[in-house]
Amino acid sequence: MNPSENARAIQRYLALDIHKEYVMAGGMNAAQEWVIRPRKVEMTRFRAWAENNLQAGDAVVIETTTNVWDIYDIVAPLVTRAVVAHAGAVRQIAEARVKTDTEDIKRLLRLLIADIVPEVWVPPAHVRELRGLISYRQRLVKTGTMIRNRLHSLLHRHNLSLPERNRHG
Repeated sequence: MNPSENARAIQRYLALDIHKEYVMAGGMNAAQEWVIRPRKVEMTRFRAWAENNLQAGDAVVIETTTNVWDIYDIVAPLVTRAVVAHAGAVRQIAEARVKTDTEDIKRLLRLLIADIVPEVWVPPAHVRELRGLISYRQRLVKTGTMIRNRLHSLLHRHNLSLPERNRHG
């Protein structure tokens, strides 16, 4: 489908601003009239809300955050177009003085309607899983190094030394 066909297929534009406990959601039509007023949807109820409120013909923009892929995986199969916006680039474009959830939703929607959302690449699920494993391993290595350094500092502070057989193992 070429971009002009895709644009004609879009009936509503929705924005999702993800927080720890809730998702702020709102939607407009192409004339920038509210079709879904901004509202908080508890994270525990989001899947049911998405299945009841999102439909083919919707374009959805989601701002990047820690758990963006979980939300993306729920939303993408339900809508015509799902876009993940680069949070830093959106902030530079918008540079808002007023920072509220509703204003964030409006900004994201206007960028989506104008088709100027600074998108990030959405890796396939298996790539995201591998990235998650690598990230987890890096945290484990970092934690192990911090613990060893603290132990060495404690030994040094109290002028203690390890027995010869445990020094390197």
